[in-house]
Amino acid sequence: MTHQNKTHQPGTGRREEKPRFTAPHSDSVCAILRQKHRAMGIMPAQSLMMLVEGNKEHVAILKSLNITPIERHQKIMNGEADYLLIACSDARVLRMDSEGDELVGMQIRVAGNVIPTSGPSFDEIKQAAGRVKKDGVIIIQAHSHCGAVKEKVKWDGVGRWDTGSDPLNALLTEISGDTPQENALGQLVKAKQEFEVHTGTMLYNWDETTEAVRILHNGVSAIIEILCSKWNLTHLRANEDGRLSEKLAVQKPHAIVVGSNDLPYSVATITRAEQNDVFCTTGSEGGLDDFDEASVLYAVEHLGVRHISFIAPGHITDDQKLNQLFDKWEQDLRSMTVGGEPKIANMIDSKELAISNLRYDLSTGCLTPLQLK
Repeated sequence: MTHQNKTHQPGTGRREEKPRFTAPHSDSVCAILRQKHRAMGIMPAQSLMMLVEGNKEHVAILKSLNITPIERHQKIMNGEADYLLIACSDARVLRMDSEGDELVGMQIRVAGNVIPTSGPSFDEIKQAAGRVKKDGVIIIQAHSHCGAVKEKVKWDGVGRWDTGSDPLNALLTEISGDTPQENALGQLVKAKQEFEVHTGTMLYNWDETTEAVRILHNGVSAIIEILCSKWNLTHLRANEDGRLSEKLAVQKPHAIVVGSNDLPYSVATITRAEQNDVFCTTGSEGGLDDFDEASVLYAVEHLGVRHISFIAPGHITDDQKLNQLFDKWEQDLRSMTVGGEPKIANMIDSKELAISNLRYDLSTGCLTPLQLK
């Protein structure tokens, strides 16, 4: 929701409209909407426009490289992925892949980059781990200023009282330690116990000017070394003016995006999102569970996001199955309660929270909006 900024004119009894946003000198629709969002917020329809317009750049890059996403998708489904990245939902996390990458990776995004010990989210991670090749790697990627870790520290300080939300209780229980580093290493212990694939951890600290992505635990994986170097280069490019830490001081995404771990590229790459654009979590064909729901709830309650976008798994082409999946994801969110009240459902019904459904085309990389409600 946007609000008009008005200044009082002495002696007139009237208020004069004062513009709060001036569009930059750029032909990019995304650049204009991004600046507007930073200044005063944008409506859900404009948020959806940012996703779709950014995706046009993704499609153009794929075309210029003569790449079709289906080739990467087939490698993932055939168990030939080079890595699985488990990263936090935070919108300020770096874009971790690009269209021309030789390494093929999957990404699971969840608040606090946690690995649940049981339940649907654990099953989802286990399935994804099974798609990583034998000499591949599972990476747990933490970041500085993690809101989920901060909430867990507060929760410990008050005796772990019931938050009023089962999903949030479940998420906080799985976070380890009192810092992002301690949490990442705690999740690594769980990963080593459950998965046979090589595992490692990284920490992204955007306050650093150069080596912002550092390895916490590596072992013998050359893939981790390659990715670390690539991501540090990405950070340097994002921090060309030296003001990245200042720009990321406050998390302010315009959308929550629920994607699937079988997408051939990350949501950020598919929509060409910049840091602080989209808050991401990962759904599955089985639906959304406590950890997905807790991620969405955090973004709605703490970050004020008012647009949730669902991006369908790449291999679902049947319209009926697609709509059934979208309905399942929405119903899972509607069933979530806070203090006994269906907060998300109430916000959807009152039009305070909008949901959009998009299909990702594996042959072209194009996102097609199917519905905004």
